[in-house]
Amino acid sequence: MIEAQYVVGFSLCIGTILFFFLMIATFFHLQRTSAYQPQQPAGTVPVHSINNFHPGIDEATLRQCPKLLYAEAKLHQGNSTISCCSICLADYNDTDVLRMLPDCSHIFHLKCVDSWLRLHATCPVCRNSPLPEVMASVEVTS
Repeated sequence: MIEAQYVVGFSLCIGTILFFFLMIATFFHLQRTSAYQPQQPAGTVPVHSINNFHPGIDEATLRQCPKLLYAEAKLHQGNSTISCCSICLADYNDTDVLRMLPDCSHIFHLKCVDSWLRLHATCPVCRNSPLPEVMASVEVTS
């Protein structure tokens, strides 16, 4: 008789766990499918679309920012040179290619800061615009 009670209790426990798993899976499935919005008819352009807003810096402006090796940065800035990238937090090697932002002179790995500046028109450390004319054009267009 005691064994039957354990079997019933175990079955109820497993059933409860499966029920909650099914509820959670259903919830996530509904969340995922409701995130998709219906597509607009061809030829229509939304008036206010977040997808059309690009707050970052364009490629031509990005290429104007100077590049240098970390070994060169150490020679020019001496002991005040930061030893790691503030974006990825990895230490610099002497052969790493860095990009220096002209206005504030902060340095970052080239790939790290380029990715950042494509999305944001400000320095990741001080939040100043790397190029004053870029910030002015962003304010005018927004």
